[in-house]
Amino acid sequence: MTLPTHFLLGMIIGKVTGNYPAAVAASVLVDLDHLQSYITHGVILKPKKLWQALTDQKDPWGDQRGIFHNIIFFGIVAIPLTFLGGSVGKIVALGYFGHLVLDTLDGSDYWPLYPNKAINLRGPIKYGSLQELIFFCILLVIFIVI
Repeated sequence: MTLPTHFLLGMIIGKVTGNYPAAVAASVLVDLDHLQSYITHGVILKPKKLWQALTDQKDPWGDQRGIFHNIIFFGIVAIPLTFLGGSVGKIVALGYFGHLVLDTLDGSDYWPLYPNKAINLRGPIKYGSLQELIFFCILLVIFIVI
């Protein structure tokens, strides 16, 4: 999913939990592992190529969703956060989990055991598409109603 959709999910979690900063940060910052890919492939300082990489439905190199998108890494982070991090830890774990769920719903490559690519999940919603816009609007209605 695109950044606005992740951001809106964080806003929903923030509204429910009363902690917008933790929820939004957790929902959005998981994508920091994309930076590794952009740096590795030399597009980080080339705005046109970076924009192409950011907006393309397909990951041209197959490595944009890295270690932060690994479900085992999520468990290693989320379990201690949930039990030792108090309410903020639980909110961060929930935002992180929500991010992974959204990425599972989109049609881009998602390897939950990255770098092992034995399992490739592709959801029904195409990345950056009209489908995602409709899904975003549904989330927006949920945000307004709750």
